Amino acid sequence: MSHKFSHYRPLLNQSLTHAAAYLESLPDRPVDTQISADALRLRIGGNLPQQPSDPDQVLQELVSNVEPGLIGSGGPRFFGYAIGGAFPVALAADWLVSAWDQNVPYYVASPGTSVVEETAAEWMLELLGLPKSAGVGFVSGAQEAIYTALITARNSLLSNAGWDVATRGLYNAPRINVVASDQIHSTIKRALSMIGVGIEQIKTLPTDSNLRIISDGIAEVLSQCEGPTLVCAQAGCIDSGAFDPFEELALQVKQHPNAWLHVDGAIGLWSAVSDRQRHLLKGIELADSWDTDGHKWFNMPYDSGMVIVRDARLLAKAMGGNSMGDYLSDAIAKPDRNAINFGISASRRARGVPVYAAIKALGKKGIEDHLDHCCALAQRLAGTLSQVEGITILNDVVSNRFSAQFGTGDDAYRNRLTERVVHRLQQEGFCYPSTSGYKGLKTMLFSVLSCHTSADDIDATAAAILRAFETELTHLHGETAAPCRQETNDEITD
Repeated sequence: MSHKFSHYRPLLNQSLTHAAAYLESLPDRPVDTQISADALRLRIGGNLPQQPSDPDQVLQELVSNVEPGLIGSGGPRFFGYAIGGAFPVALAADWLVSAWDQNVPYYVASPGTSVVEETAAEWMLELLGLPKSAGVGFVSGAQEAIYTALITARNSLLSNAGWDVATRGLYNAPRINVVASDQIHSTIKRALSMIGVGIEQIKTLPTDSNLRIISDGIAEVLSQCEGPTLVCAQAGCIDSGAFDPFEELALQVKQHPNAWLHVDGAIGLWSAVSDRQRHLLKGIELADSWDTDGHKWFNMPYDSGMVIVRDARLLAKAMGGNSMGDYLSDAIAKPDRNAINFGISASRRARGVPVYAAIKALGKKGIEDHLDHCCALAQRLAGTLSQVEGITILNDVVSNRFSAQFGTGDDAYRNRLTERVVHRLQQEGFCYPSTSGYKGLKTMLFSVLSCHTSADDIDATAAAILRAFETELTHLHGETAAPCRQETNDEITD
């Protein structure tokens, strides 16, 4: 069967119609879905097709069968986890990436998109205030960015200790110490497990009530680390938006004979673009590597992560191993940016194109306005909820996220009520926060990341949260034994 280039236009037009209809429905459609996995399997599954089908019909069925199972995470009232929307220009550019169908890791395979990514990397470093000579890789997300950065850190630390991982492997290699916050994100642990460093002997640094590393203990913990040492910090803690003391961390890392500082900035690294927020990241430019996630606060379509390493040569060497040979220096030199030297993928789409388009369309001012707007909306909602008796905002809202608890009384009661409130909100479908944990407490995690969220969305969400709180408070009282119910009522009216 011959496929002709004239076949694309009608199918792409059909996709455009369906995509635009879906996007335009997001402000009004339920955020969550109530369809079961089994029901979706009945719609989508079936026997392996044996004969060709009409492509128009396939697309129609794809839309009608899949859309009932989609979460409205791109809409204005999705506040769970750390999932942003997509700038319109970024989505449009991403469609071009698919149509162009270029393989980016080698300059000769796509000079145009290679230079687009090179330019996007330069602009990112300038926006974030990071060293202009750093190496930037466009990867699938923060997990791959962390994985790539920590591979580079591992190889560099062991090289400084006289051990070449690329040729000798990890058998009998010096052990790498790991120092991290007691709020270490699971992606860091996952990366450590995958690269052979392990998580068994992580030395943890305690955090304050806002989940920020306490500076006083840094020097003492690092003094206990003999040999190669990897230190991990956070720019924008998942549960509080807090930023670790990067300047103090960098100072102590510099005094250690063989240490590396990595900053997980999956969410908060973009705060460096804002004049209002930049003070939160004081000293972040002193780290050795960073990661961030475009499809969180920067509102890129999936997938869009970025890994940044201060010394581009170390990143290129870690990605190429011995195969880099004598041409290592030329391999990272312009104009021939071979992206394979900045990430683990030997084949991938041009992920940097939407990043380029968004930076060019919004400019620094537009990006800054988006970031500041999200912070203002988070503070607006937290301020409203904090005025209500029985609702506690657990952290200082310094960025675009906060954690809250509902009810009074003991931890078990508040945890149960909080979980019920969040689940009710999700089931109602008007807005979508998520549950999380905060030093052992069950919480409502609320993140404002989308360029589509307005003050009206926040105010309507506040009203929905208060209704859910009142409803679940009543229901929980009704389920509680009379003596317990009376005690809780007394606590609420005190």
